[in-house]
Amino acid sequence: MIYSLRFPFHQTLGALRRAAFAGAAVTLGAAGSMVFAAPPTTTQILQFRPRQTEVQVTTPKPEEELSCRVELVKGTGKASGWVLRDSSGIMLRRFFDTNGDNKTDTWSFFRDGVEVYREIDTNNNGKPDQYRWLNSGGLKWGVDADEDLKIDSWLAISPEEVSHELLRAIITKDAARFNVLLLNESDLKTMELPEVQARTIREKVNQAGSKFQSTLAKATAVTEKSTWLHLELGTPQCIPADQLGSRSDLVRHPRGSMLLEIGGKTEWIQTGELLQIGAAWKMVEGPAVGLATEDDNPMRPGGNRIDLEKDPALKKLLDELAALDQASPGGQATPEELAKHHISRADILEKIGSAVKASDREPWYKQLADSLASAAQSLLTADSAALKRLRNLESQLVQFMPGSNLTAYVAFRLFQTEYAQKINKPGEDFTKLQQDWVNQLTRFVQTYPKSDDAPEALMQLGLVCEFLGKDPDAKSWYGQVVKWYGEKMLSGSPLSVKATGALRRLDSEGQTLVLQGPFLANPSQTFDIETLKGKVVLVYFGATWNQRNIGDLAKLKLLTETHAGMGLELVTISMDANPATPLEFLKKGQIPGIHLFSPMNANGQEGKLATDLGIVVVPHLFLVGKDGKVINRNAQVNNIEDELKRVLK
Repeated sequence: MIYSLRFPFHQTLGALRRAAFAGAAVTLGAAGSMVFAAPPTTTQILQFRPRQTEVQVTTPKPEEELSCRVELVKGTGKASGWVLRDSSGIMLRRFFDTNGDNKTDTWSFFRDGVEVYREIDTNNNGKPDQYRWLNSGGLKWGVDADEDLKIDSWLAISPEEVSHELLRAIITKDAARFNVLLLNESDLKTMELPEVQARTIREKVNQAGSKFQSTLAKATAVTEKSTWLHLELGTPQCIPADQLGSRSDLVRHPRGSMLLEIGGKTEWIQTGELLQIGAAWKMVEGPAVGLATEDDNPMRPGGNRIDLEKDPALKKLLDELAALDQASPGGQATPEELAKHHISRADILEKIGSAVKASDREPWYKQLADSLASAAQSLLTADSAALKRLRNLESQLVQFMPGSNLTAYVAFRLFQTEYAQKINKPGEDFTKLQQDWVNQLTRFVQTYPKSDDAPEALMQLGLVCEFLGKDPDAKSWYGQVVKWYGEKMLSGSPLSVKATGALRRLDSEGQTLVLQGPFLANPSQTFDIETLKGKVVLVYFGATWNQRNIGDLAKLKLLTETHAGMGLELVTISMDANPATPLEFLKKGQIPGIHLFSPMNANGQEGKLATDLGIVVVPHLFLVGKDGKVINRNAQVNNIEDELKRVLK
């Protein structure tokens, strides 16, 4: 059998010159293809390395290469490619031709058997023009339009990854790399902000370049040896579109503080304001050296720099924490491995919390509580060591810091963990557990009414009361969320918007359903349910990651096809993060109807279609009458047919 990998001619010549191909039996075929008398060797595949720097992937040692194996794999249709595995069968590389044109267009790299980085050639010229970081590698998705190996724009990037990129731009004094992080004119057009707001943002962006240069002049101590430690952000703020008069909600972090280790000491660099555009967070301002004042940044931890040269023990602990985080187990880790990792993290954080000043402890104790809760929830053992430590931490804080925001933070995560254990225990009375959960949440909001976690507890109360059929109580709790944020002048915050939507949904029966949003297959076009007046409509909120989604849509397909002649329409709203997955599913299942998209954003918050109606659980089904008014705001797929027959007469 003759195997071939096809590349553009100029790349083929370059490849032939490489030492890695020197010993291979290679001939040139038509159109510059490389034809191998046998599958490519491990050495040949490993010659292709990630084109973006700072990518950590598993690479076998030279003496291990002989035990690796190369496999030919087939995809859909004519798609095929090569997979490289180590001696244990763990995947190391996958180079794939996705469209069957005999040219590699996707290069995938793995760490510990999990894909963490991918390069994509979308125009089939043999050069990657998109780069994606995946799973434990992050969520960055960069576009290199001119194929010069430099990112020209970000389709997806988290606030933490923005700060990493900012640090690299400062270290390398790369203004172009910094500029790519900034919000641009295209982003402003996408948001369709009123001119007053757009002008304010534009002025900040225009000054960002000079601010970056000023920071370079001051941050002379920042070098390749500088280490990123932490990004401190407050709760993101959401200003709804109808309040702004814009096309979409404005989601922002007013400020961010990046903690660095520089020459044995810690230093802060401000990121300035961050705005979310789709799945990408963008900088609006240039960075600044040093800490913000308390008035400027009430969310920053502590008020003093830590001199690590004077405290080598603390420096060692911070180094250990950074190394542990870098070695975090991937998505294939067992519950035991995850629990062990979080316990190790908690051990270090507990020591750091004891070593720093009292005024600097809060962020470390919060991380300690998170790690203990994660360890306990990984195994869900009733009396695990992690759970006992979390209870002990809460008891100490209640004794020494009663009513504080930190105590509330730890207490909230403690009883969330205890509830998770109970609800996963076989044979428990689910309704009783829900009522106990209501009682516990109620005690929490009474004890810590002004804590940062109070709104989330109130939202949980509203949700559980809905489940228990106590709609008046649910409305009361959701109303308190709106009031809580209103009193703090944060009425546009995500939970406030969602609670407002939940109140709207609970009062929706007999009211005209307002539903406008982008089509799943063509997000640039907008659907309005007003166009379906005169028909009975089933509106289904779902996501492919939900187990009920497959069965529900199969039943809805049957109902729609059965009653289509009587004027029944199906509208689905996908809450998946990526439109490709639901599109493929709907196409494969031949699901009829109108399909919309309300994606989760980078912070895990639902899109506008979901928040406008306060969707708190998926799947969720509405039945809308021919007059456009909601007949049933909480319809059930399994028993909707009888109700349909009545309204379709």
